Amino acid sequence: LSRILPYELNLQLTAVLSRLCAFNHPLLDEYLLDPYIHLSPCSRSLFSVLVRVMGELMQRTQQVPSLSERLLDTRRTLLDQNQNTGLEHLTLLQGIIVLEEFCKELAAIAFIKMPLDRDHQNFSSGSESSRTE
Repeated sequence: LSRILPYELNLQLTAVLSRLCAFNHPLLDEYLLDPYIHLSPCSRSLFSVLVRVMGELMQRTQQVPSLSERLLDTRRTLLDQNQNTGLEHLTLLQGIIVLEEFCKELAAIAFIKMPLDRDHQNFSSGSESSRTE
């Protein structure tokens, strides 16, 4: 995590992870979408990696003055509304935006896959729990 990856690579990586998360398989659901999964000490879940990346981003963004304004300018640049491509910290800002959008996508996938009437212990059991009545 010590280096910042290019925007295009971040997009490709998050696209693959999103598709894996959306795939309907109980083991993938548990491993990728359940933040409470119990793993061996040397293993990492997607949740633990995201927490680590967020922590590193929090440290790096302390060096970026006017972060909110620069993020807005970067969003405009990505939408091609603003041709100012000479932004300082551009790769970092693009990474923050990709991470934010990826987290939104993961939240939507998890929301669809895990109805509110189930708890985290039954995350990967699918809709069988609602059919057993």
